[in-house]
Amino acid sequence: MSIRIEELKEQLYHVSESLEEVLDPKREADRNIVSKGLMLFRQNSVSQVKVRDEEVTAQVQDVTPVSVELNFTFPLISSCSCPQDVFCRHQLAVFLFLLNKTGSVSEWVGNWRSGKPDTTAGLEDLMKKHGGLKKASDLLKERKTRGSTPEEWWDYFHTLLKPDDFELLQRQPYIMDVLVQNIMKRFMKESPFEREWKPLYKLYATLYLTIHLDRFLQEKGVKAGTEQYSMYDYLLGEMEDALEKMSVHAMPFSFDPFIAFLKEKTVWLSDSTKNSTLIKAEVYRFLWYFLFKQKAWRQEEIKRISESGEDLETFGHLALLHHYLMLEEFDKADGVAKGLGSELVSFSEFWLRKFFTGRRYEAGLFLVRHLLERLPEHVGYLDQFEASRFVRWFIRIMPMDWLTEKDPLLVKELLLAMLPYSFFHYNEYLINVKEYKEWVELQRYMNYSIPEMEGMGLKDLTKEQPELALPLYFSGVMNSIEQKNRDSYRQAVRYMKKIRTIYRKLKQTDKWDQFLSYILERYKRLRAFQEECRKGKLIDA
Repeated sequence: MSIRIEELKEQLYHVSESLEEVLDPKREADRNIVSKGLMLFRQNSVSQVKVRDEEVTAQVQDVTPVSVELNFTFPLISSCSCPQDVFCRHQLAVFLFLLNKTGSVSEWVGNWRSGKPDTTAGLEDLMKKHGGLKKASDLLKERKTRGSTPEEWWDYFHTLLKPDDFELLQRQPYIMDVLVQNIMKRFMKESPFEREWKPLYKLYATLYLTIHLDRFLQEKGVKAGTEQYSMYDYLLGEMEDALEKMSVHAMPFSFDPFIAFLKEKTVWLSDSTKNSTLIKAEVYRFLWYFLFKQKAWRQEEIKRISESGEDLETFGHLALLHHYLMLEEFDKADGVAKGLGSELVSFSEFWLRKFFTGRRYEAGLFLVRHLLERLPEHVGYLDQFEASRFVRWFIRIMPMDWLTEKDPLLVKELLLAMLPYSFFHYNEYLINVKEYKEWVELQRYMNYSIPEMEGMGLKDLTKEQPELALPLYFSGVMNSIEQKNRDSYRQAVRYMKKIRTIYRKLKQTDKWDQFLSYILERYKRLRAFQEECRKGKLIDA
């Protein structure tokens, strides 16, 4: 356990005092809870106990195993995976397991049954030793409530944060996403009971946490890494889940002040005097894509950004571009997009995903045309793994059938701009549109072997335009012979037979004779090759 005995005594006193309030020895149901919890403890059913800060987690083996989370400070909000909503026998078993480490379980049970105050934690000594120590009932009275206004919600999250929550992110970045998930879990324990309010609360929680995390990491100069990206992916996923659930049904009028509050928060996000980060841009566009859909709101936001009286940084341009794209005012969007460099590609993943999956094809097509000239620089900046990942994702998100029909030249230019990472898609594209001359040039550029090319379209080329296949087979013959071994000679003979078939199909047998004579003369000293030619019946025995 990562907690000292004295600290554990203090924590258990709070739990004990709360149990005296909630469990009445005069009620049969409460007596059963204590009796069964005591039996589980004595049967050694409690295992995997982990004590950290203000809570303990454990497994209890009952008829079916259950997971317990016991909160020391507020025991009545503890949880168990069993069906019961009240403090249950499994939670009590975990309490007794811990109590056994610091005091007497039998004495506590006896005191509870007789209605006497619990003394196992040494209350008087603790109160003298720790002047600030208070009863759990007093703590519950002093505990700040969530409130019913957006401002109270926002302030309430601050009270749920522990002093060292963000410091742990800096000290232990390798588990950053796990730490953030634990904070979110703590936040969500306080969510409203009403079903329709839960997604809104979740949206507030994720937005609050994202903004404050980003600000903290920026102030501390923490460089973005894989762990940070994973953490933000988790938060954005939770935010998107909340926004999608909110968009399923019409929102009640009681949501209006909460939505207005969130809209004001986007002013902070887009403030050009603050550092522009990818996460801010993602959150801003999430909210303005799913939540703030009214045309008048977008026009007001465009006016606010345009009249800010400052030179817009990258974020300002992105915010304007977002609104013009959503309003499909492509002439105005064109001017904004031209003012952005290759960073437009980095920030475009959100738009591409939303526009094409949402069938907003015209907006997606506008964006892709602007990305075209920026792709080579962006792909060249990435390492090999990231470049390959980006190109695969980019091509997968494109509606290729629609795009090929709408603007086939654009598809070709996109695939060319991302070579060599787009080779297989470009190869397939050229075969599908029967641009065989370009296909041959691509194979020469990539320097693939004949067997590899046969699996990528050489057979189609030989069938459709056999004369274009001849240079590839010529090179294959020469390369095979130069390897100077029996297997390579046999391979060269197979390629020569292909060449003979093509010349016969083209009714140019005289050229075949010239080629055969040239090869036999050039490699007349290679007796093994000459022998393979006779075996292959290219020459007389």
